Amino acid sequence: MNVKVRSKITLSLIIIAVLLSIVLAISNVPMAQTTPQIPAYNIVGSADLSNPGSANYWNQIPWINISLTANIPMAPTSGLTHYLLVKAAWNGTWIFILEKWYAPEPAFNAWSAALAGVYPYASGPGVNDIIELTPGTTYTLESNYTNYVSTINGKEETGRLVFNFSGILLPAPNNTQISVLQNGTILYYGSLRGIEDLLYNDGMFYGYYTNSSWYYPDRTAIMWYVANNVPTKDDMNLGGEQPGEVFDGFTFKYAGGSLAQQGGAANIWMWLSGATWNNATYDPAFKANIWENLTFLNSTSIPYTDPGNHGFAVPLYTNNTNLYEVDTGGIWYTPVRSSGLNGSLFFIWTGAKYQDGYWYVEFARPLAVPPDYEPFMPNITAGKVYYVAFAVWQGRLGETLFDKSITSNFLTLELLTTAPTTTSLPPVTNTTTSSLVTSTLTSVSTATSTEYPSVSSATIYVTVIGVVIALVALVVLYAVFRR
Repeated sequence: MNVKVRSKITLSLIIIAVLLSIVLAISNVPMAQTTPQIPAYNIVGSADLSNPGSANYWNQIPWINISLTANIPMAPTSGLTHYLLVKAAWNGTWIFILEKWYAPEPAFNAWSAALAGVYPYASGPGVNDIIELTPGTTYTLESNYTNYVSTINGKEETGRLVFNFSGILLPAPNNTQISVLQNGTILYYGSLRGIEDLLYNDGMFYGYYTNSSWYYPDRTAIMWYVANNVPTKDDMNLGGEQPGEVFDGFTFKYAGGSLAQQGGAANIWMWLSGATWNNATYDPAFKANIWENLTFLNSTSIPYTDPGNHGFAVPLYTNNTNLYEVDTGGIWYTPVRSSGLNGSLFFIWTGAKYQDGYWYVEFARPLAVPPDYEPFMPNITAGKVYYVAFAVWQGRLGETLFDKSITSNFLTLELLTTAPTTTSLPPVTNTTTSSLVTSTLTSVSTATSTEYPSVSSATIYVTVIGVVIALVALVVLYAVFRR
């Protein structure tokens, strides 16, 4: 082999090595995205909230399959919904978002605990949250705390409860109430933000307790990022009622429900089967006619008087400070403002139905918002990219509060000026095994679910770097050997 050939081979190997190193170095660097992950098509028509998904234009829009993951990876009652199907449309003045997810055990007749807390006649599933402590957790009653009262199995005792898990000790707040099942499982009644954080950080949070007669409402929520920067994560902090809260001797840096990303802020649309579903048979709030009961609502100044009697989504706002309710009543969370938000609680309309093992929930909202709403809700316009995230709760299986199924990152949504032309993709029916959580959190049953072509919930990138570099490599090698 002559020197010239050896030089060409050596040079070629060096070029290839350099190009491979470049590929490896930048393979995880995203390039600009050219299309939204959730396109909202321009349609003619309006929503039929009495029968979600029935409008003709939905048949021309394909489902987007969004993967969901556990909000609390180690909790058996978190991440029980594995995917969510989504469609979006707009008609020039309103935006419509249709969701569908597999729910083998729908949570009918369960109260929202927050709403039950302000309605004195509420009774039944969901009126309180019950935390199941991690198996192996034990307790002692420290009687030297004479100013503490604890309730154990319905009996009031003087003293302070102290939980012990693998040598980690957690003193409980005053007036703590627990029950101990025959197998030694400890149930903690009530669900203050602070105690959830403490139990979780000490490894004692196992999940929310359910059985055949005790469970929580089903929920779904859409988070709209409204800060000026680009979001990198959609998770929310555990913590106290407000930043710096001192709770029974513990100080919390964050407020529970505050957005973890620094400088971030988001509007949340939250639908609940036990409070905002227009169904007087299965939604206890509508069954009790709460939203049109002016005597009850006089204290909150937010009467519900829509003649269509549709459902609605609770408007929430989260930033690095706290999680707020975008109205003046504050039924679920602290009101974001004390005035100027009349009617905002019912600004986002919803329709919902349960059919063939699936929830269908349709959101409808005017694109433009009143000036007083603007700091907390997005004005939605064509040609602008919005970052959205999704969450689903299955209440009969134990998901409630911060224990849920979520997208692992924000997705992009954009209002397109084009009409839908694609017929919905046909479903592929697969038999899957899903964990159905009962009082012991161990029951497993087999169910048939319908799945659609999957789209990862992580941000989808148009990655062409490897192809471009490969072509460059071929050109360089051709030039070297041609000489």
